[in-house]
Amino acid sequence: MTAPQPTGRPNARLRQTLRDMALSMAVVLVVVFFIWLLAWRPTPDPIRLVDPAPVVAMAAATAEFPVQAPAGLASGWRPTSARWEPTVESGAVPVLHIGYVTPDDEYAQVTQSTVDDPAYLKEQTSGIPLGRTSSVDGFAWDRWEGDRRRSLVRIEGGVVTIVTGTADWPVLESLAGSLTPVPQAP
Repeated sequence: MTAPQPTGRPNARLRQTLRDMALSMAVVLVVVFFIWLLAWRPTPDPIRLVDPAPVVAMAAATAEFPVQAPAGLASGWRPTSARWEPTVESGAVPVLHIGYVTPDDEYAQVTQSTVDDPAYLKEQTSGIPLGRTSSVDGFAWDRWEGDRRRSLVRIEGGVVTIVTGTADWPVLESLAGSLTPVPQAP
């Protein structure tokens, strides 16, 4: 028995099979692309805005201290959270919390309470005191700084007010300067 000898001619059917497979794949990819194009939806903005006014009003009505809240912030400030409830380190003492996304897409928040326990301060600031102060509207604020957060802390008349976030110092000072007393409901 002799071994088959190549003839030197290319196999026309082999080329036809590869061409058909490539054309079939192209058709399938075009169909998949159009289905994907029709089904694609842009990702919505993950920021959910809240109205902090009801929470601030409830805090002002029930707090044992004069509540202050931001007022007159520019339109780029977006409130994203508001609570009047205890935290892990505040024990049973409620804390007013109002969180914002700043115009620069950083985070900033204001908290107020009567808790001045070091564990509570560390919970709210994630940092340590820097030994420097900022003067905002005539009030002295202690500067605290952590790995990713900066905080302004003011303790006055038994009320602890903390302005903290990932924003730069001038932005936090602007938020601190916007704090105004909230009238208590009669």
